Amino acid sequence: MRCYNHPESEAIATCKHCCKGMCAACAKDSGWGLVCSPQCESEVKALKAMVERNRGMVPVAVKSHQRNAMLMFLMALVFIGFGLAVAGAFRMYLFAFGLVMLVGGGFAVFNSRRIARL
Repeated sequence: MRCYNHPESEAIATCKHCCKGMCAACAKDSGWGLVCSPQCESEVKALKAMVERNRGMVPVAVKSHQRNAMLMFLMALVFIGFGLAVAGAFRMYLFAFGLVMLVGGGFAVFNSRRIARL
């Protein structure tokens, strides 16, 4: 492969952002990979910052899923409780909503445990 900017030179690496071939004169270390230009360097640094922010969000996501599970279980109890207190055809709908909330709470617990293992 040849350098994108210097076709007479052999490429030693590819740009982390645009994947163009670079010779030793064009290559610049961004701290997270080699880049070919200041524009690519800013894009790679922005990508690195995004990845670091996302890594910090994992504990927040676990707690959020746990809170959602608790809320869904509480709502399931409320719907099922009202279903027991109400007479008539509406009782079936309240029980159904309660069951949907129980299933949703189960999924939230499952997702929080799965995210915590990552």
